[in-house]
Amino acid sequence: GINAEYGEFFQTFQHYFKQINLSMRLIGLTGGIASGKSSVGKVLQEEGVVVISCDAAAKQVVEQGCPGYEKVVKKFGRKILLPNGEIDRQKLGAVVFSNRENREILNRCIHPEIAKVVRRRLIWEFFKGTQLVVLDIPLLFESCNIRPYMHSVVLVYCTPEQQKERLMDRNDFTEEAANARINSQWSIDEKRGMADVVIDNTGLFLDTEAATKALVVELKKGIIPIRNILLLIMASIVGFILYNY
Repeated sequence: GINAEYGEFFQTFQHYFKQINLSMRLIGLTGGIASGKSSVGKVLQEEGVVVISCDAAAKQVVEQGCPGYEKVVKKFGRKILLPNGEIDRQKLGAVVFSNRENREILNRCIHPEIAKVVRRRLIWEFFKGTQLVVLDIPLLFESCNIRPYMHSVVLVYCTPEQQKERLMDRNDFTEEAANARINSQWSIDEKRGMADVVIDNTGLFLDTEAATKALVVELKKGIIPIRNILLLIMASIVGFILYNY
C-alpha cells in the first residue's frame, strides 16, 4: 500500500489549515484498476473541480532526469528501459505485479516523490483559494493513514469481471497479467463497503457521467466562496472600527 510519507504529509497539512482557521474540502477518489476512475476524474474537471491525480504524478516522477527514475533504474536495472532510455512500463509492470516484494520496492522508490508532487500542488491550490479538491488516489483504502484526512471518499465501481475484460481489451493483457494487476489491490467489492459514495460504472458511461455531475452539486453544498469570506472579514473590520471610533 501507500507508505507513511502520504499520511504524514496530510496530517501536517490538515494541522496547518486548522491553525489559520480555514479548511479545504478534500475528497478522495478511488476505485479498482480499470474501474473507470480516470474517466470520472475527467468529468469532474470538466465541471470545474480541481483534480490532483496520483497516477499522473507517478508517471511524472519516473521521467528521465527525475529522482524517482534514478531510484527505480538503480533497483531494477537497465533491463526495464526502452532503447531511448525511458522506463518501459510494461516490462516494469511484469516485474512488480508478479512479485509482492518487488512491488513494495517500487513503492518505496516512488511514493515519497509522488507525495512531494501532491504537496506542491495542494499548497498551490490553497494559496489560490481553492476550497474543493479531489485527490485521485488508486490505493486510498490500502493506506489507513490517509482516509481520516478526507472529507469523504468516492469509489468508482465496476465488477471484477468487467475489470478483467477492460484490462485485456485496453492494454492487450493476457488473462494472467490482468488477474495479477487486479489481485495486487484490495477487492473492489471490499472497497465498495468502505466508501461514502459509490459511482456505478457497470453500465453506460452516460449514466456514470450523469451521476458524477450530480455528485459535483452535492460536494459543493455548504462551501462559501473565498471571496465572500474575505468580504465578510473586511465588513466586520470596518464595522468594528466604526463602532469603536
